[in-house]
Amino acid sequence: MMHAPADILKFHDVTIVPDSESGLGLSKLNSTLAAGDLALVLLAPEQARIPLADAAEGLVKPEQGTGTFLGEDWQTMTVDRVMRQRGRIGRVFEGESWLSDLYVDKNITLAQRHHTRRDKKEIEAEAIELCHVFGLPELPRGWPSSLQGQDLQKAACVRAFLGAPVLLLLENPTRGVYADLIAPLMKTVNDARRRGAAVLWTTNEPGVWNQPELRATVRYRMRGSPMQVMEAAERAA
Repeated sequence: MMHAPADILKFHDVTIVPDSESGLGLSKLNSTLAAGDLALVLLAPEQARIPLADAAEGLVKPEQGTGTFLGEDWQTMTVDRVMRQRGRIGRVFEGESWLSDLYVDKNITLAQRHHTRRDKKEIEAEAIELCHVFGLPELPRGWPSSLQGQDLQKAACVRAFLGAPVLLLLENPTRGVYADLIAPLMKTVNDARRRGAAVLWTTNEPGVWNQPELRATVRYRMRGSPMQVMEAAERAA
């Protein structure tokens, strides 16, 4: 019988050159997340985005080092394998992440419809349940441009958690809606960790960083510019 790797996400000496969008890169990144782990990463107040989640999802190629997901190096996977593995990752993106030519409900369910063989009614029922968890009265069905920013952020959380992903990449998920989202998001994150998911959560909000209920496995701070260095600030006992 084959057993799943103990490590869900692993960076070994990963260096990413600064990208054109943020102008920031990563230098000699080393971190490992196993099932149930939460890494909480504190960004500088002025930082909106760093290429950490992109590196975790294999969307950027390291100049040096390796990044693995479930024991496999992103750079050695076939294209089909990469797509299947990304289907096991849920993500709240920093910045614009909605396909403008699809209704929000289709955006939310797109990955599950594309990467799985689940019945569409089953996918939609789970999405509606998550909408209620995150404070949406129903599954949004309008164009992304028709929704308020706070509702889109809640919808982004629904999309990220849909399908019980094994890895969650949360980029400032409470930005602009902290008071409404922090309690249900913490509960949903903790539930996901109990079922064996790993979570990488980046934030520049002190309220998130200081939340004792998150019980982070490890806390990191980013420093340096343009090459960001991730330093462990605290590790759970």
